[in-house]
Amino acid sequence: MEKYKIDFVNKTFTITKAFEDKMQDLSSEEYKFYKKTIEDIPGIVVLRRTHKTPTKYVNKNKEEFKCNQFKNLKFERMEKFMENLPKKEQYLNEFYFLRDYAGKIQTNKYALVRKWFIAQFPQFRTTPLIYLCNEPEVINAKEFADKEVADDGIPDVA
Repeated sequence: MEKYKIDFVNKTFTITKAFEDKMQDLSSEEYKFYKKTIEDIPGIVVLRRTHKTPTKYVNKNKEEFKCNQFKNLKFERMEKFMENLPKKEQYLNEFYFLRDYAGKIQTNKYALVRKWFIAQFPQFRTTPLIYLCNEPEVINAKEFADKEVADDGIPDVA
């Protein structure tokens, strides 16, 4: 038998779409169960369960998104984005430094590179074309990595 839920306090009988489809056959177990439930509990309301409410993602700035804003933000996509900018050599040098060298001291180099990328291009998700005209100052990767290590409470080894 497909899933259902009976709430005796609120007098509701919640069924799934599959239960409802099988209940259309008058000789099915679902229909017999439905009929018996309706007879046994007068005034019960039948509800069909719908999909789950989508999760809302909230970032540190309290902005809400329908989905995870970093879902497809991979190294390749970051690199491709920076290759099309006017100061691409400077951005890519810092990016490669973080990805290839500074990231190795971290347990998760992607997190460090992503933090740098978002700090470097804060409007990447909302208005990425702004960076074709505006050239933000390049954030030094070494200083950024040192600050992140210091913020994590890991001692800086010289």
